[in-house]
Amino acid sequence: MEIDHDLREADRRRREAERTRHDADIDRRDADQAREAAERAKAEAEQARAAAEEAQRELDHARRLEAEARSRLQLLLEAGGAMSASLEVRPVLSALTGAAARRICDYSIAFVAGPDGRVVDAVGAHRDPARFGMVERMAMARLPDPANPSSLAARVLATGEPILVPRMPPGELEKIMAPGDQRNLARELGLESVIVVPLVARGRTLGVLSLVRDGDSQPFDEDDLALAGMLAARAGLAVDNARLYADRDHVAETLRRSLLPPETPDIGWLEVGGRYLPAADGTQVGGDFYDVFPAEDGCWMAVIGDIVGKGAEAAAMMGLARYTIRTAAMTEARPSRILETLNRAILRQTDDQRFCTACCVRLLRNGYGTRVTISSGGHPLPLVLHRDGSNEPAGAPGSIVGVFEDAGFSDRVVDLSVGDALVLYTDGVTDERRDGEPFGEERLREVLAGLGGASAQPIADGIVEAVADFATGRQRDDVAVLTIRVTS
Repeated sequence: MEIDHDLREADRRRREAERTRHDADIDRRDADQAREAAERAKAEAEQARAAAEEAQRELDHARRLEAEARSRLQLLLEAGGAMSASLEVRPVLSALTGAAARRICDYSIAFVAGPDGRVVDAVGAHRDPARFGMVERMAMARLPDPANPSSLAARVLATGEPILVPRMPPGELEKIMAPGDQRNLARELGLESVIVVPLVARGRTLGVLSLVRDGDSQPFDEDDLALAGMLAARAGLAVDNARLYADRDHVAETLRRSLLPPETPDIGWLEVGGRYLPAADGTQVGGDFYDVFPAEDGCWMAVIGDIVGKGAEAAAMMGLARYTIRTAAMTEARPSRILETLNRAILRQTDDQRFCTACCVRLLRNGYGTRVTISSGGHPLPLVLHRDGSNEPAGAPGSIVGVFEDAGFSDRVVDLSVGDALVLYTDGVTDERRDGEPFGEERLREVLAGLGGASAQPIADGIVEAVADFATGRQRDDVAVLTIRVTS
């Protein structure tokens, strides 16, 4: 019995040991699974952290790209706005180089080419405003010479191709800079990385833009070159527009001057004064004109007129009117007949329904002073200014010139004593407005009252200055004044 009991006990213990071993195997397997799960979780966490870091790097990179893009766009907008604010070449280039120096480089220089392609001027700017003068002195010390193969600016002018030098090779500064002041200033300013791009507009290279970074700044790269190209493209158009405006302004001014007397004539017994003040936009020739010239029998003729409209057509009609009047005065003594001749000429020689107003005056010296015969064709009547400042209109209204075949013009005679003056003017004087109120004839006569006894030119100047002072903002119309004063 004891043996059986021992056997059963041994078997029981064996079974318990097997269960314990089985449980231990299960626990070990669970531990292994937990460890594997932990390792997988750790690996996944590492992957997630790496992914998060990569995402952050990509986000930071995207933000940098966005910031750079905004900065570049801001540069283009800033430079474009500043350049468009002026229609003169140097202010345009000052805006260009100033914007570049503030945002993309340490200093910049714009070289201007003349019609023959040679560099004629330079405009510079530095990030430090105190060094602006140094930049321009360096540039002007020796302008780029097309014959110098080492000149980057000359090379770009010749080829139209941009140049990027990320790092200036040793000894290159000595090649591209002239000995003395230019080389010394370049060393002081620093010249380590350079971009040179052409200023091109409408197929022509108008100059070059040079951007420079010193040794403390990052070298230029291809992105900087692309930005410089976009900046130069806008600058080229701005420079070309400024030149076109200057050319147009010069042509308009030359044409305007050609249609006015080059100087007041010297008449022994008369003083002549004249002023012409163009409207604010001086790029279009206005229609106001005046002329004084000798006629037959020792007489003198004076005329003032106003062509409707502006521009080339008005200039052409102004020339027609002026020279028709001069030609008619060779055979006609009466101002009314001269205006009749002008009326026929305009009706026959123009087909654009243009017309004008004009006042023609004949001046003949007599024993008491001067006899004046006046005829007006739709023009403001002249004013007689006496030495004491009193003044009154002279002449009679007449038809506008160039509208009617049967236009009516009449002659009126007034005698001027020594010291009296005849004042002829265009409607730009009386029509000028301030807050809706016209300058008007009454105000003109008040101005004249204070000019009694003055010489002819001061009278004309006083009228024009009074109109200019009265005007606010842009002048509405051209102003012409012609004064004739009897001196003996």
